[in-house]
Amino acid sequence: MNAEEQAICGFLKQYPGTFVSVTDISRRLGQQQKFKKDRAWSRPMLRRMELDGLVESNPCGEYRLKDTAGGTTFLQALAKPNIPLGDTTLIGMVNETELKPLDDQIPSLDEQEKRVA
Repeated sequence: MNAEEQAICGFLKQYPGTFVSVTDISRRLGQQQKFKKDRAWSRPMLRRMELDGLVESNPCGEYRLKDTAGGTTFLQALAKPNIPLGDTTLIGMVNETELKPLDDQIPSLDEQEKRVA
């Protein structure tokens, strides 16, 4: 992380949990001449930081630091309600009454022969 990205992180730490616009970040962190040249000079760095997982954005293009205070394991998250399990979860919770035996789903040989004929 370079010096400008560290400055952006330090600025966003002043507003925990709040989305801040790119213009506000550029105005407060950059020199006045830099801001006059390009009002969104910080956008490429914020986008890179978003791809690295340091910040997150909303649909309006505002950014905030990503909440890293979770620290829960997968098994702990299963026990607690309203905690996201992440995008890599392979386990799905299925109601047992929705499960059907495979015998009901696979057609018998007689039914297969009738379909072919």
